[in-house]
Amino acid sequence: MTALDQPLPAELTGREHGWFTRYRRWPVFSTPWARGRLWRMALILGCVFGVLVLTVLTNGSPADRPWPGVAELVITLIGPALAGPALGVWVRRRRWDERREWWALLGAIVAVVGATQAFHAWGSEPLKQFVAERTGNVDENGKRRRIVMMIGMTIRSPDDGPAKPRAARDDSDPDDPAGEISNFVVRSGVAFLLAGGLALRGLRREREGLAALARERALAEAQAQRREAELRLSVLAAQVEPHFLFNTLAGVRSAIATDPVRAAEMIDRLVEYLRAAIPRLRSDGSAQATVGGQFEIVRAYLGLMAARMPRLAWSVQADESLLRRPCPPLMLISLAENAVKHGVEPKIGPVRVDVRAERSEDGRLALIVEDDGAGFGASTAGTGLGLANIRERLAQLHGERAALTLKARAGGGVSATITVPLEDA
Repeated sequence: MTALDQPLPAELTGREHGWFTRYRRWPVFSTPWARGRLWRMALILGCVFGVLVLTVLTNGSPADRPWPGVAELVITLIGPALAGPALGVWVRRRRWDERREWWALLGAIVAVVGATQAFHAWGSEPLKQFVAERTGNVDENGKRRRIVMMIGMTIRSPDDGPAKPRAARDDSDPDDPAGEISNFVVRSGVAFLLAGGLALRGLRREREGLAALARERALAEAQAQRREAELRLSVLAAQVEPHFLFNTLAGVRSAIATDPVRAAEMIDRLVEYLRAAIPRLRSDGSAQATVGGQFEIVRAYLGLMAARMPRLAWSVQADESLLRRPCPPLMLISLAENAVKHGVEPKIGPVRVDVRAERSEDGRLALIVEDDGAGFGASTAGTGLGLANIRERLAQLHGERAALTLKARAGGGVSATITVPLEDA
């Protein structure tokens, strides 16, 4: 069910609205919608009544001014404009199912149209007589004088000249059944529109739009979950992928004969790394999703890479107060792997990777991975899919408050920074 006290989604109504259409941001027949529509309708009807009153005052003598007809017209227009939306709001607040609500709204609008016709049939003549008596528009018998009004043309009494064309005669003339039928149809149409007849069509479009938007959001959520699962699997697979293990074990084997101490260190680092990585293969990827937990994996990974490549120096640093802070899982290790794969491996000679967590100048959590490796463009092995997945996941988690930025360092290499809000990182 639509929340009647909340604006409709911007995807459905648009983001830019002028004063005249601003009320359409709310559900049809909600209280804000009805209030906004009433003010706009008041402006339109006010202009109509202003033109009407000006026409009456500037045409004919005071005795021939059709104030009774003006009073009838005011009630005929204002009544449906007030009653229709009010009944619509009442119906929607019942929170019935859509089918029952739809027919109840249609019935309410038809009831307003019927009440308008009933007023014209039984209430308009007493009203006209009452107004005529107080404005002096009565004959010698005290009956109201029938006056024909043609806005913008002339106002005359039926006794002042030859018969008017049928369209100009008084609508109470019993000798004009065709005109009465025409007036009945016009009154019904005007009352239907003022009571909210077109809003029924808007309500149907609103429901269809909300249903389509719900489907789109469900699809987007399913796709996001799929991409998250794919990212998790790709990261975890990269952590224990066969060639990674094979290369490490091959390095251990060759080091056993030439450098047993280094071989033992590589085995210890491999065990440490697997101990940190394997539990995440058995979880949903969010276990130990804290700065400290993620740094533990990165520390084990860089230690293993340094054991394989002695030319690699590294550091992992974080303020003690940040270690227990929540941290998006599986992203920091991806940046560390990118630094090794695209920065360390292509470069000849000593290279360094530094990982740290700190508070940014705007109070957010900044996770930084820097290397002085080969820099941008040195490696063509990557597709950029991992970085794109990280950006998309950050957008899903934190919107515009989170970001992944990459920039070249002045001394060579690349600096990658993930920035997320501290309060809900």
